[in-house]
Amino acid sequence: MKEKVLSMIALITVFVPLTAAFVWKSDSPAATAIIIGYCIFAAVSFVYALFLFVKMKLRDINTKIALGVNAVYVVGILVTVIIPHLLNR
Repeated sequence: MKEKVLSMIALITVFVPLTAAFVWKSDSPAATAIIIGYCIFAAVSFVYALFLFVKMKLRDINTKIALGVNAVYVVGILVTVIIPHLLNR
């Protein structure tokens, strides 16, 4: 039962960064802070799903989906934000 709850939490965290499309406005002065918050949340969600998968050996479908989608989020953040910033230094 505990494992099912933990994997459902991991799965629910996949949908939170998608809500950025509803709250983010490009003309808002707080837009950058909002996106940074979502990026941090996606990275923490990835670490949580990775912890469930590796350390707790929780290999159900919810954890696998959460790990995969959060990995896509993190790679997207790296490719679109972090790597270009490092190359422009």
